[in-house]
Amino acid sequence: MAWTIPWHLIGMQVSGDVGDFSIYTDRFGRKVVYPKAPPEKPPTAAQTARREAFKAAQQSWSALSSEAKANLEEACRVLSMPLTGQNLWISAVMRQDTTAYRTVAAQSGIALPDLPAE
Repeated sequence: MAWTIPWHLIGMQVSGDVGDFSIYTDRFGRKVVYPKAPPEKPPTAAQTARREAFKAAQQSWSALSSEAKANLEEACRVLSMPLTGQNLWISAVMRQDTTAYRTVAAQSGIALPDLPAE
């Protein structure tokens, strides 16, 4: 069972795995602590491939210029999309969804960077 204590009162900014516990901050800003639950089985080949694809998409985001990143963020803001420019980029890269990506560029009127080739 998860429980929370006021970690901020003792000056701790913790998250992730600490000892035998996992800690995260909930949507109300409270720290939630629960016993660490490591995976019982190794990842499947499909899981490993998907994680590598996500890693590559994140690296391609990191390689973008600050202007390209700003354009992606602005396109999401202009269209009132419920995601960040980084979310848009990673989703489009992982899905290779050029149609939706081009639609965002056209509707926002903002030049977006080209998606990397598969």
